[in-house]
Amino acid sequence: MDALISLVYTIVDSVCVCLFLDAFASHRWKDHRFLIGVIVQTILTYASIEFSVIALNRNKIVKILLILLSCFMVARTLYENISGKFLLFLIVIEYLLTYSLSFAVGMLATTVCGMDAQTFQADKTLSLIYGISYYSAELFIIALFRKMMLQRMDNRPRSDAQHSQLILYFLFPCASFVMLVILLYVTSGHNIEEFVSAGCCILIFISNIAILFLLERMEYTASEREQLLMLNQQIQLQSKNMTSASELYSAQRKKVHDFRAHLNILNQLMKNQEYSAAEEYLEKITEQQTDRLFLVNTHHPILDALFNTKAAEATQKKISIDFEVNDLSKLPFDASDMVVLLSNLLDNAIEACQQYDEGDKAIHVMAVAQQDFFVSVRNTSEPVVIINGSIPTTKPEPQMHGFGLANIRLILEKYSGEYTMFYENGWFQFTADIPFTPIS
Repeated sequence: MDALISLVYTIVDSVCVCLFLDAFASHRWKDHRFLIGVIVQTILTYASIEFSVIALNRNKIVKILLILLSCFMVARTLYENISGKFLLFLIVIEYLLTYSLSFAVGMLATTVCGMDAQTFQADKTLSLIYGISYYSAELFIIALFRKMMLQRMDNRPRSDAQHSQLILYFLFPCASFVMLVILLYVTSGHNIEEFVSAGCCILIFISNIAILFLLERMEYTASEREQLLMLNQQIQLQSKNMTSASELYSAQRKKVHDFRAHLNILNQLMKNQEYSAAEEYLEKITEQQTDRLFLVNTHHPILDALFNTKAAEATQKKISIDFEVNDLSKLPFDASDMVVLLSNLLDNAIEACQQYDEGDKAIHVMAVAQQDFFVSVRNTSEPVVIINGSIPTTKPEPQMHGFGLANIRLILEKYSGEYTMFYENGWFQFTADIPFTPIS
């Protein structure tokens, strides 16, 4: 009976190991071969347990090492797209998690029953209830963890951790393992030598130093990820503006072609002295030309394309927009930077106007080059909360948004520019001033 119960527990442990690894690696096979591998893992794990009982007088450390070795050997065959070092790390972590859960549940059970561990284990009924409770909890927790991790990692590319970092990651499970063994010995009535306690303290100290280092690396990685997202946003923005400028240019060419055709027809009608027909034709084509294709002329071809594209977009969305500009042809700045700066400002203004429901929607744009480059965008808007020079995003997945203002700040910092923004009486305004000569 005891052997059958031990086998059932081993099967649950093997299933939990596979469920845990599913969250980090891909199956090498999708058919019955994977199931055979799980069965082999169960047999090896069960054999390790029995071997430690029969040949090693229940040596806990050797038993644990044999279990980890057998799990690693089978998992290396069953899973792909994962390095051996990382796979071993995951197996050790899974074992430590389940071992810690088992130890905690056991200690809680003995406390509730008011007896020591030896007495509790001697009671077959209580041990069976404990086993059913613990292994049910283990299976549920691991399955829930797998589901949550798969949902988070569906669209995330996999990459192997660096060798040096894996060594640091191993320090913490190693320290945890040593502490679990010590707890096991203490609860079993054994004495621990002082040098063992000192060694544990040193290991824990080194593990905490490693954690501090890894946290610093995490912050650095998060910063790099944010910069990559910002660059991606800039690329998408520039691509969008290039597409819009191309469409604007194509529309302008069509307008010019049509304009010449209209002039030829009017010229012919006038030569034939068909004045009423000419007047009627002129009225008809005048009605068709209700949109102003070129609203802004700064003598800067790239900014002209940008301003007129955004003007057309705002007009299509029933937003009134006007510009106050002068000759920007001699702006001493990178044109791509100016496109990102002004596109973000105008896109934010258009988006704010779309969400505004109090009345007429309007945008006022000023871009003037004198001793410096002065930019101001003022638009109708719902109330805006400004905290430390930033506007918290209210969109879903905020980590993927909010880069527009960050890009604006980066460009202004690049050119030693200054900015301010404020909200008042239904209007939001962003104003920036960029000197032509960078401030030293």
